[in-house]
Amino acid sequence: MKKFFENIGAYTISAFTKIGAITILISQALSSIVKAPKYITQIVEQFIYIGRRSLMLVIVISIFVGLAIGVEVGFQMTGFTPHWMAGGLILRTILIDIGPLTLGLVLSGRISAGIASELGTMKVTEQIDALRSFAIDPVEYLVTPRLIAAMFAVPTLLIFSNFISVYFGYYSCHMTISLSWNSFVKGLRFSYNFKDIIISLIKAFTFGIAIVISGAYYGLNSQRGAKGVGKATTQAVVLASIMVFILSYLVSLIMFYI
Repeated sequence: MKKFFENIGAYTISAFTKIGAITILISQALSSIVKAPKYITQIVEQFIYIGRRSLMLVIVISIFVGLAIGVEVGFQMTGFTPHWMAGGLILRTILIDIGPLTLGLVLSGRISAGIASELGTMKVTEQIDALRSFAIDPVEYLVTPRLIAAMFAVPTLLIFSNFISVYFGYYSCHMTISLSWNSFVKGLRFSYNFKDIIISLIKAFTFGIAIVISGAYYGLNSQRGAKGVGKATTQAVVLASIMVFILSYLVSLIMFYI
């Protein structure tokens, strides 16, 4: 019994230690944003890495997300439910929940893992220490440009993703229940709420921060050797995925009461 409580205490201390360290990292990265003009080249490079190089993956995922939602919604349009309501269901489902969550999880696997492995390799090869020896803050030089790029790239990707998913949701519904374009648009207009777009973009913005910070934290704290870098990469993806779900809930909850 004593061992059980000791383990709980150890895990609790470890959890709060990590939360504190991540909070400090976030504050350092955000406070360095004022120095962003010095790192325009790095910001553009990271925007291309996070945004443009993820675009094809996002397009493919968005197509099949839209097709799946269209089929599911189409099968619900039975009995006395008007078919035109499918447009609104597809739109709100994608904007509020499925679109941001899917994008967040996909980018957690690609971006967070990439950042963790890159920074982890720099850590074990002592490149981080070399930066400090030249009086260069690793957080300011390595994390902040990625953070700024993600703040813009992830919402931009989400806009593309939502448009693609909604269109293919219509196409899937059209193939399932012969939903016409005019009926689909009628459903969109009936259910459209500008607040849904704001919620979607806020989620993407916060997901971008969480994904970069997760990768940066575990990358900068990676242990020695290839095994340590691999472990840091896995932990970064896990933390980023968990944060995506937590932030999705918190943003929805807060916006519900506003």
